[in-house]
Amino acid sequence: ALEKETAHQWALRMMGEEAYKVVWEPLLIGKFGDYYQEVNMAWLWARLHKRSFKLGYFKGGFQAFVTALTQKVQEQGVKICLNARITNIAPMDDGQFCVQIDSQPDADQSTQASNVTFDRVLATVSPNLLGKLIPALPGEYLSDLNQLKSMGAVVMVLALNHRLTEDHYWINLPKGEGVPFLALVEHTNFIDHQHYGGDHILYCGDYLKPDHEYFSLTKEELLARFLPALTKFNPDFKEEWVRKSWLFRTKYAQPIPPVNHSRNIPPLETPIPGLYWASMSQVYPWDRGNNHAVEIGRRAARLILEKSG
Repeated sequence: ALEKETAHQWALRMMGEEAYKVVWEPLLIGKFGDYYQEVNMAWLWARLHKRSFKLGYFKGGFQAFVTALTQKVQEQGVKICLNARITNIAPMDDGQFCVQIDSQPDADQSTQASNVTFDRVLATVSPNLLGKLIPALPGEYLSDLNQLKSMGAVVMVLALNHRLTEDHYWINLPKGEGVPFLALVEHTNFIDHQHYGGDHILYCGDYLKPDHEYFSLTKEELLARFLPALTKFNPDFKEEWVRKSWLFRTKYAQPIPPVNHSRNIPPLETPIPGLYWASMSQVYPWDRGNNHAVEIGRRAARLILEKSG
């Protein structure tokens, strides 16, 4: 029933205009931009319902988790191909799939294209990319994929040789405050900086439409916009504090769930037998996250085994 109403309408009615304007509206705008009045209440309920007063962090960081997982699956015979860009997936007459892969093993070598055949394919890409990779999908299905909207994300990670704030872990910044990003997260105010070689780790992140200019600006151009804003949080901040920086961005980061969104969610099994799709767009009403990635991965694996049995 909650998905029949927008979070905007529900929060305004239940919280009152003042509380909505101060708390909920800035949060919704920060997350969904111009779409903030379209998001349904089931999503907001799920987001709040899953929250607790405890925060945990994987010892050694999530790279340690990925490394352990990689080792485990490789011991079971799984082959992992890195630096391989899939450009096309085509169903074959015998029920198998021809996957075109452009690989570039080393920076000084030219791209090498190859076609590899697989019995089953599980795609974990965005709705838009799924349609581009597999044009053989039925037109109606492709049209439904194109209706699934999402926000992108840009995150600048900074390694500082000084602490920026004394005790703030996560600061949400309303869009109208003149700061060029949405969230300032000083990770080492949560996990001690001694775990990071003495660096103070800072995240400057934002949710943005896929056509936003931040997706085309260089890292240096974004740093020129982001770094001056840090003096708002510490007047003593100097650009010389930045020892290293990393830029991460993706145009598919936050699915947008409108009213009655459950009717729009495609099943894991696509119209092409043997082709499966599992993505953030299908964990609704829950928000995307590592726990839900594990859950939908297990669900997809069970389905593939069941259909292949």
